[in-house]
Amino acid sequence: MASPYEFRGKGSITLTLMMIELLKGRRKLREISSDLGITPQGASIYIKNLQKLGYVDSESTPTREGIAFLQQMLADISLFVEQAYRDSGIISSCEAIAGDDLKKGENVYLEMVDGLLYAFKKGSSGSQGIVTFSASKGDPVEVSKIRGIIKYRPGNLFIVRVDFDGYTSAGFRKLGEFHKEKQINFTGAFGVLAYKFCQRASLDVSIFAPVEGCIEASVKGLNSLLVYSPEMSRFLFKKLSENVDKYKINPKFTEL
Repeated sequence: MASPYEFRGKGSITLTLMMIELLKGRRKLREISSDLGITPQGASIYIKNLQKLGYVDSESTPTREGIAFLQQMLADISLFVEQAYRDSGIISSCEAIAGDDLKKGENVYLEMVDGLLYAFKKGSSGSQGIVTFSASKGDPVEVSKIRGIIKYRPGNLFIVRVDFDGYTSAGFRKLGEFHKEKQINFTGAFGVLAYKFCQRASLDVSIFAPVEGCIEASVKGLNSLLVYSPEMSRFLFKKLSENVDKYKINPKFTEL
């Protein structure tokens, strides 16, 4: 038998809504059924079920057990909604850089520029929103009531393995040339050897959360390069497996 705390269980959502209605105080069954979009007979059945579960008493007043049930259900639903928003990438508000002088309440178009989200008065983006407060061009601004999908093309994520045998002037030169050829915007070094390799190739490199940084950069439309050391291989593939499906990325493993 399904747990009553499993909000996706049969009738659990309606039981939760019924509990919320009963917490509003004494109301006629007809009013409750109208608000819930069910028949008075259906509402009566749900109340009887709540009484059998011990969630309301004979006067249809929520009990301590009923309040605990409601709290757990609301917590489960909140967690589900939070995960759904995160997994689907859907947002209702966001921060952006004002691409123009913007006024509160103004409609704006959201566009990704060099990995950063901008809000413009005019645009061809499929995503629009409303400015929450006035902001000058170049300042951060909050955009709410977002609708549509931001149109942008994900960048490439190149992954290069380096080793001690290649730690030579020729190896440094090849890495630098590859970086220039692929127009890399963000470089991450995973491992000490990888960091020194990038440093000798005169690359501006990040050593903090390099895998995650490269993934995020490519997701936001930038070309990223992840250079890793042999000893970091097992950690690299674990991190990639955790994020490839989530962010729909396609890493390109490359040899110099």
